[in-house]
Amino acid sequence: MLVTQQKALSIPTSRIIPHSYLPRIRNLLWRIFDNVILLQMGSTYFMRFEQFSVLADAQGMQAVWKWREEQQDEWNRLSTTLALLATMQAAILAIGDKIPELAFSLWLGGASLSVCGVFVVQYFPIKAFAISDVDMAVLVRAEEHVFIQATLLATAVASPVVILLWATILFVLGMFDYIAKSDLGGLKYRLIAGIPLGIGVLCMVVAMAVGEVIEGKLRLQAKKSSRLIKAEETP
Repeated sequence: MLVTQQKALSIPTSRIIPHSYLPRIRNLLWRIFDNVILLQMGSTYFMRFEQFSVLADAQGMQAVWKWREEQQDEWNRLSTTLALLATMQAAILAIGDKIPELAFSLWLGGASLSVCGVFVVQYFPIKAFAISDVDMAVLVRAEEHVFIQATLLATAVASPVVILLWATILFVLGMFDYIAKSDLGGLKYRLIAGIPLGIGVLCMVVAMAVGEVIEGKLRLQAKKSSRLIKAEETP
């Protein structure tokens, strides 16, 4: 019996989990992390990098310059929005001593997260300034991993957007708690405040669902296109 147990313990991991399943497991874990933590932004930036890589190969430096300008414009917008959101959440903490504890904690966490987002979105442009256009085109190629793995790069570049989204979610959750626990003068005033907030949350959920459906179809279309290209290249 002891020998049997020792043999069972000595079975290598590669026999328990075949190598053919490891990419599927990694893909599943990435999808869970992307949908739950990154709110679909990781895969969105990953697809953006793939498109940019194709344009860089087809159009050369002109595509690289255009992409860098658009990315810098996006970082500028994110910086302004994050700073505004941090100011809003810090200002709402000054309402008074009647703020529910959960709402206060959510708004304080959201303000802190927004400030961290401002740091990240200011840090990236400075670091990206030192990267040449040629290296930038190589950096985003998912199949080469010359400088860093593509999923890690997509996660890092998407982090300001993810921080903005989570800070917004914390702000909204704090509003729900404030409406539910604060004395607003009666049920009708709670409804006046809560119904628009509920509609806004519903729009957020629908937007994420539509985005996931569109992204899934685009992913399938990209896989079909790559299979056709490989089939044409095969003699």
